[in-house]
Amino acid sequence: MANGRWIGGMVLMVVLAAGGRVMAQFGNQENNPKPDNPNGYAIDTNNSALLIYPDLRTAPAPQWVKPGLRLTYYSASATIPQSYVGGLVQDPSGKWVDPNTGKSYRMEGAASASGHGFSQLDVIAMTDDAVVLDLRALGIEGVDGPVRPISAAGLTTLPGAAADWWVNPDVLNKSVDNLNGPGMRSMRTTYKAAGNEYNAVWVSTQTGSGSTSYVIDTDGGMLLHNATCTASAGGTTNINGVPTNVGGSTSLGQTTFVGMRQIHAPWFGMRMPRSLGQLRQMVFDGQSRMTMEGTSADIPMRVIVDITGRGPDFIQFKKTVKTDTRGSLFQQQDNISLCVSGSNQLLPLCIPPRALAQLRNGQKIDQDPITKITTFVSFIGQDPSGNNVVTLSEFINDNAMRSDYVYDASSGVLCAVQMTDPTLHTQTSLYRVR
Repeated sequence: MANGRWIGGMVLMVVLAAGGRVMAQFGNQENNPKPDNPNGYAIDTNNSALLIYPDLRTAPAPQWVKPGLRLTYYSASATIPQSYVGGLVQDPSGKWVDPNTGKSYRMEGAASASGHGFSQLDVIAMTDDAVVLDLRALGIEGVDGPVRPISAAGLTTLPGAAADWWVNPDVLNKSVDNLNGPGMRSMRTTYKAAGNEYNAVWVSTQTGSGSTSYVIDTDGGMLLHNATCTASAGGTTNINGVPTNVGGSTSLGQTTFVGMRQIHAPWFGMRMPRSLGQLRQMVFDGQSRMTMEGTSADIPMRVIVDITGRGPDFIQFKKTVKTDTRGSLFQQQDNISLCVSGSNQLLPLCIPPRALAQLRNGQKIDQDPITKITTFVSFIGQDPSGNNVVTLSEFINDNAMRSDYVYDASSGVLCAVQMTDPTLHTQTSLYRVR
């Protein structure tokens, strides 16, 4: 969910290249991308709930789902090895020998991993046949440290079945008592979450490799809790006459509802600016700088935004992050994610200029009570190239990640992003080149 709100693991303030202009450049309208369906946007129907409840395909969203809604869940996961040995790697100097082939191997220790944080879901648009969601994952540093953006993505889903997050309660209650069968069990119960007690149904499915459980509010259809357990099989290898357990792990995960609220910003409810309606692609160039013990290393970066679909007040786009790591210890890689943007979003690709004109320096736009992230206006004025801009920032404290989004005041289009991470000693600067 775009990663650090835009790019996972990057963050700070915007320093534009000397003399570089970041004014919006719009494509020709006839070059707009062809729609994926008659409505101009794609709807994701890859949802197993539709197999159990076919009526969800035409069901409306629950009444409590509205643009500007934010759901927050606490999530935790862990991978537990089933043996001390993760695997065998062929190595001429290895001490383990296969008697059948004579080849030598070394053993690699089994790795375990764990982490926790928050998942946030923002409803940024609704139509008769779709709900548009901005999804964001934030990790918690240590036990109770500040959050760190991990990923961001977008999802355009059917109103009555939003992935795992909710189902239409009328459809749910019609058949919830008839879900017991091979590999599936259900039971009505009550469940406490976010300080409230809910009437709920517990649904569990089991396969040969694991199990999944859901607790769903039967009055509103909202997901209250989800737990998963998945096992991968290991094996026993007889090397040098010694039976050795190799590989295999168990992955555990859980998600629990912790909060719901309506967020708001001065541009919520406004129509998207014409400038965004004419865009086909945006390209941002820049670099990520890491500084350690007085030395620094720069890694060139490019972010490409390809608009793939359009709705009445939202767009869908593919974001490609290209990191040029040639000459470094890392391989060159592209990171691709599917995202959405619209006017009912705190940091969209474009903000109506008349809303930007109403803002004032230091104005607080939003403060999340769970993640402690504050969104505020950090700068209004001219950038080094003489362009009038407005900068919106996400901030927790001086020791946490900070993100700055710079908008061109005349068009409202995002023209630069910078992020800083004091923990990782990184600073990433990206500015729009076309």
